Amino acid sequence: MSDEFTKAPRAKVEAEEPQQHKDEQREASRVPGAQQDAASAGTSQEGAAQASAKSDQSTQNGVNRASAWVSRTFPGHENAFLGGVCGFLVAIVMAAIGFWRTLLLVLLVLIGVAIGQQADGDPKILRALGKIFRDHDTH
Repeated sequence: MSDEFTKAPRAKVEAEEPQQHKDEQREASRVPGAQQDAASAGTSQEGAAQASAKSDQSTQNGVNRASAWVSRTFPGHENAFLGGVCGFLVAIVMAAIGFWRTLLLVLLVLIGVAIGQQADGDPKILRALGKIFRDHDTH
């Protein structure tokens, strides 16, 4: 094989915990059992909010990493890659549940998106359908 087809080693990326989170864990380990329960009861809402924010940030980091990978791997063809992934997913669903059920699923998803766009004030799907089914009589 030529060197042209060998891959360079990939760097291992490890997520580091923020310093604040480490400090909170250290402080929580110092609090005795009864005091820890009282402290955790008072901060349960804050903890839930922080967990939600951390989850959202984690999800966003994953999306950003995936987007960066697609941009590096398929420069200039990101949308073609996304279309291929969507087509692959539709093919899997068709193989699993059949053509008509898949068609119904796609139709229901489009209806849901159209309702969401209408609620957002930007009904692109409904405008497109209006253009398609508009009376084209020219007398």
